[in-house]
Amino acid sequence: MWRSGLVWTCTFSSIIQCERSTDCTSRPDEGTIQLNYRDNRLVDDTGTIHPIKRHYVQAVAGSPIGSEVKIELATNEVVWLSAADGGGTFSDNWIGAMLSPKAGVIVQELRPLICAPEK
Repeated sequence: MWRSGLVWTCTFSSIIQCERSTDCTSRPDEGTIQLNYRDNRLVDDTGTIHPIKRHYVQAVAGSPIGSEVKIELATNEVVWLSAADGGGTFSDNWIGAMLSPKAGVIVQELRPLICAPEK
């Protein structure tokens, strides 16, 4: 991921919310987050800055996924991303999700992400 850039823009077009006593539901909701590895932070769709606690790349032998990136934020939110094109021949895009644990009636939110390096 980092060979394509240190600043990435990720977009989402829906949010899946899971409540404590009912099933999960999906609703349309558009937004953008920015991953900035140079400054070790994520800026969410409201403009709030979240420090990146740690990030790393992992690969599992025999997995069809070439490698994946895990980004843990100081808020206990997690971003999982994998390359849309593992070889980087056709695309620099990475796809994945941002998981946000919550306290209260809503216990978890998931945002499907499409990420691309800023040019």
